[in-house]
Amino acid sequence: MRKVILSLLFVVLPASALAQSLKSQMVGSWKLVSWNVVSGGVESTAPMAKGGATGIITYSPDGYMCVNIMAANRPKFPSPDVSVSTVNEKSSAFETFIGYCGRYEVNEQERFVTHQLDTSSYPNWTGSAQKRFVEMSAGKIKLSTPPILQQGAQLVHVLVWERAK
Repeated sequence: MRKVILSLLFVVLPASALAQSLKSQMVGSWKLVSWNVVSGGVESTAPMAKGGATGIITYSPDGYMCVNIMAANRPKFPSPDVSVSTVNEKSSAFETFIGYCGRYEVNEQERFVTHQLDTSSYPNWTGSAQKRFVEMSAGKIKLSTPPILQQGAQLVHVLVWERAK
């Protein structure tokens, strides 16, 4: 009798009830497809992405994440010595790169992820919690920020990633 009831439950349950959790869908590595900003309802390409940004975000099953994004056409330092560079070279490298790592938690009901940052190229974010709204579609993930203060304006960053192969 139990087998019959369990079998019937699987037949009448909608497919969405058997779907994977948001967290399990997010686990893996993703390559950056696009990065746009929204200000006052107008969407435009993010400054670093104008020449083509490249990046990877990874969510591990054990709750850690890491992201690195850079401008695709970053100039190389003239010297092969990693400890030799000018202030201008360092400044340019900092302005064309963002990276952070830490733990993450997924809110399944409200469909957002919180990145708890242990490290960040932007020092003010180290130790902070960064919320990202999540939308999943066929082989892609879209992460959107709440408004972030940037150059005196509140901007929403929208990044689309595709599963790395």
